[in-house]
Amino acid sequence: MIERAADARVGLEVPRFERHITREMARIHGAPMRNFHTVLEDARALGFDDLVVAGPLFTCFFSEMLTRCFGEHWIRAGELEIRFLKPVLARQTITARAVVTGHVPLAGDRARVELEVWCERASDGARTSAGTAAVALPA
Repeated sequence: MIERAADARVGLEVPRFERHITREMARIHGAPMRNFHTVLEDARALGFDDLVVAGPLFTCFFSEMLTRCFGEHWIRAGELEIRFLKPVLARQTITARAVVTGHVPLAGDRARVELEVWCERASDGARTSAGTAAVALPA
C-alpha cells in the first residue's frame, strides 16, 4: 500500500485488479428494470452476444484497485473521472489498470498524485474505459 506521495513515482503502475464478470453481476448493476443490461433476449435483439455491462460496475473496479493501493487516502480524498469507450459483455474478464502520471504539491506537506486509469478486456486487450484519478497523500 502506498502511504506517501514520494513512494508513487511517475511511471509506477499500481497493482492491477482483474475480475471475470458474470451475468449475475451484470444484472445487479444494470438497473431495476428490463433492458439490455438485465435481460439476455433484449441484449441479443440489439445485436449483442450477451448482457451489456453497465458503467457503474467499472467505477467499482477502479475504486477497488485504488483502495487496495492507497487505502484510506483514496476513500477520503480520491477523485475519478472516466469515459466509457467500448461495450463490455457479461462473461468477459476485465482488468483495471493505473499508472502514476504526476505529482502536484499541496499545502501542509501534502501532494496530489495523478494517475491515468483504464479497463481492458482480457480477450483482446481493448481499452473499454479510460480516464484519470487523483489522490492526496502526505508528501
